[in-house]
Amino acid sequence: MKNEIQLDLTLARGLNYYTGAIFEVKAIDTEIGSITGGGRYDNLTGIFGMPGISGVGISFGADRIYDVLNTLNLYPNDSVSGTQILFTNFGTDETRYIMPIIATLRQAGIRTELYPDASKMKKQMTYANAKQIPFVAIAGADEIKNGEITLKNMLTGEQTTLSPTLLLSTLQKTPI
Repeated sequence: MKNEIQLDLTLARGLNYYTGAIFEVKAIDTEIGSITGGGRYDNLTGIFGMPGISGVGISFGADRIYDVLNTLNLYPNDSVSGTQILFTNFGTDETRYIMPIIATLRQAGIRTELYPDASKMKKQMTYANAKQIPFVAIAGADEIKNGEITLKNMLTGEQTTLSPTLLLSTLQKTPI
């Protein structure tokens, strides 16, 4: 990692409230401006009814930091990987059935999501497509009765009915 410190006596920031030393942080390998800045201020708290208090403040430009991460491709591979499998949500009984299965998949390191509320199948499939989730797990009345899960491959459209154990091993073997 490369760090560099420069002193610039012409730097100006927040002239209406900074009263002492100020600083900026820039990403060295990009042309993006400062990503962090701050400095000393005297009596800034006076406008909030607390006069005579000095301090030092700092702020981060989240959008600028995001731009730097994108520009330099600095995201760790595992942080950009999204949900691997979405479990549909048809209501309380179905959710009660799938929650232990979801817990098992998560413990095995499979990024698993439950659709947040009971909705129509089309809405849930549209959500999975929009988020580019490769697999959807469906547990309706028939699956619950048989102790199974229907697994839909969102790329191929292929559907398979599996036991929860076979679901886990199938997902572990599938490169996602």
